Order: sequence, then structure tokens, then C-alpha cells
Amino acid sequence: MKILCNKLSIHTKILNSFFCFGLITSSQAETITIGKDPGIVWEGFYFNETLSGPWGSQSMSNTAIISISTKSIFCMQSSELVNIAGYLAFPIAQGVGLVPRASGSASFYQNSPPPSGPRHLSATIGLPETVGTVSPTNTQVQSIPGSAWCLPPSMSGDYLFYGFGSSRIVDLSGSWVLVADGSQATGTYDIPPMYLTSHSGYPANSLSTRILPSNISLRVSTLKCTVNTPVNINFGTVSRSVLPSQELAIVTNPINVNCNQNSDLISADINVQFRATSGLYNANPSQLSLKQGGGYITGEISSSITGSGDCALSQGLRLDNTPYKLGEISNTETSVVINKQITWRLCSGGDSLPTGPVDASTEMLITFN
Repeated sequence: MKILCNKLSIHTKILNSFFCFGLITSSQAETITIGKDPGIVWEGFYFNETLSGPWGSQSMSNTAIISISTKSIFCMQSSELVNIAGYLAFPIAQGVGLVPRASGSASFYQNSPPPSGPRHLSATIGLPETVGTVSPTNTQVQSIPGSAWCLPPSMSGDYLFYGFGSSRIVDLSGSWVLVADGSQATGTYDIPPMYLTSHSGYPANSLSTRILPSNISLRVSTLKCTVNTPVNINFGTVSRSVLPSQELAIVTNPINVNCNQNSDLISADINVQFRATSGLYNANPSQLSLKQGGGYITGEISSSITGSGDCALSQGLRLDNTPYKLGEISNTETSVVINKQITWRLCSGGDSLPTGPVDASTEMLITFN
């Protein structure tokens, strides 16, 4: 379940602020374990890859410059994806599918149609959508008709599209997401390897690298967890300070997790992980950026599950989907209750701290392994 944020309000020289996060339930590990919940149920296996090399052919006919596929040299067919819980996903089991959450770019030289010159494609694949924009022409590209997760450099072109003897550089980073619709049946299922590919009209010059390992299995259990914690964090009215790393406000709330399983009992760790949807402040994984910039929020979970969330440190809750173990359930237990506390701090980034309304957001996953 994803819960949308309410807006924050801040007034000149005074911060009257809060932030919110979405709750999602799910799983994590080499054998990925999920329960019976619908929606996004797991995220992990991060990748960051680069492909480069000559085209070997000037033709762009039915070729993709960036593709994610189960095949190392071909795009997937659009018929290979199915709609699961509102997401176009590669099916793994009944009611469960796999989707990339990837973004990247490709640089290449276009020869025809004119004007010729260097081009740069910025793209996303999978979540939130498979689409790209080519600059400096500002043209849009979508998946090749009949294919999926498969972006060409242009929606129109000819056999002399690429510059003679030219090369391309392709970068892609992201993660893998499992989605479910609630109809998943208990059992263990194989997850196929996935590849980042860049195709050429001359197959010998097609490029690929694996971005999802081949030794992963999916375990579907009856385990189900619910979370009780405030999702709108209101820091109240606080004074503005331009002292870097100054704590402006602090809020501590319970984070209570209730887990149950009614058959096919398993042993599993109960984890929590957060993903910064409003971004990381100065790329620090322990600092959730305000959408307006100039400040950040830190988190800290009790019982030394995380380090200190002190504004001046970088030891608190990581917001890059790092899993933290809250507790566990054994194959002799049908239920467990885990009670912890989570502390949020609103911190100043210095002179750039804004006045007026601000907001920030993150998503939380409860995961099993």
C-alpha cells in the first residue's frame, strides 16, 4: 500500500513543517521471500553499468540503443509482459511480476536524417515508464512497436542513420522491483537473469551485460505484516537557522510491526528499508533532502538498529533501500509483534535553507528474508 504525502507548510523565517512517507510491505534476499500482500512487494539488486563500442553498421532499422531483456541480443516482445497490480511486469509466478526501475543515457552520432551531429538520449525504463528524450532535438522516443523495455534512438530513421565508423556509450543504473496482485500462490519459483543490451544492425557489434544474477529464486509464503506508524511527520513551528547541520526540530514515534502466517510456516527476518523519493541531500544516503533544497531530514531507529541520526553525523537511517533487521519470526510461530521507535530530525543545510513551505517524502518497505 502506498500512502501519498500531504503538503508541508513553512512561513517566512519560521518553519512549520512535516513530511510523509509511503508504506509498502514486502521481502529481501538471495532467495527473495514475499507474502500475500498486493502492490510493490520488494526492491533490490541494484545495478550501474556502462556499454560502449562501435556500431559496425549505420542502420538503426528495428534496433534499440538501450534495452532491458531476458535475452542478451534481442528486445523482449511486448506480449511477454502482463499487467499485474497496475504495472506492466515480466511474470514470475501467478500474480507476481518483475519490473526494472532504471534511468540512464546514451550518446551517439546521428548522420541521417539531417541535421547530423552528436545526440544524447536521456531515458527511463520500467518504472515510472519506458520513455526517452533526445537532445538537442528534444524528440521523444518510446519502445519499439511490438517490443518492451526497448528504446530506439529515434522513432524514424533509415539505413544510414548512424555516422559512419561512429560509436555509442550507454549508461544505465537502477534496481529491480517485484509487484504482486494478491493472488500469488505459496511455492518457490525461478527468476531469470536480465540483461542491459544495445543492439546493432550488425549483430557482432551488439553489446550486453547482465544486470540481474541468474541464481535467484522467489519464495511466496503466507507471511503478512502490517505496520503502525505515523506517515505524516509534523515538526510543528520551528525557528529558522542558517547554521549548517543545526537541528531544527525532532519527533519520535512508535514503529510497530504485526506479522502473521497461517500455513506453510517459515522462519524469516523482518526487515525495514527506506527509499528517498524526494532525493538525497548532497548525495548523502542518511539525509533525506527537502524538495526545495537547503535542508534535510535524518532518521534513527531505536535499539541500535541504526546509528545516531544526529544532524551533524552521517550514521543514521540510510534512505537507499538498505535493509535493517527489526526482528524475526520462526517456523514454530504463527504471529509476532515488534515494537520499536523511530526518531526524525529536521536539519538546516546552512544559508540556502528556504523560507516558506517545504516538503519531503520517502517510502518504507517491510521485507522478509
